[in-house]
Amino acid sequence: MQIRFTLVVVFLICIGCNRNAEKVAGDLESTTSEVKFDKTKWLTKEDSDYPYREQMLHDIVYNDSIRKLTKDELLVLLGKPDRSNEGHLYYMISQKKLGFWPIRTKTLVIKLTEENTIEWIKIHE
Repeated sequence: MQIRFTLVVVFLICIGCNRNAEKVAGDLESTTSEVKFDKTKWLTKEDSDYPYREQMLHDIVYNDSIRKLTKDELLVLLGKPDRSNEGHLYYMISQKKLGFWPIRTKTLVIKLTEENTIEWIKIHE
């Protein structure tokens, strides 16, 4: 009886790990395919998710043209941030949830200077 129970538990763990590995591989494929920044896609929101932001993230973070923008120009380009606080603009990139609880959030953070120019751009996970 105990051997059957152990075999069932091991079997369920193997199935769960295999599904997780397939999901991680799929996530890696979607994040590695980079896309040039497109304002329409950047602003696209499906339910509470932004399906295209992850793929455009590299183009924003490492684009020297964006780093030269003022706050007003940045807001025209990226739209209203999900939140802002003390000279920081926060744009949600992706969020993994367990039910209603967020378990992992990736956010684009842009710090502005007192002159409303960009000081730095970072990704927070």
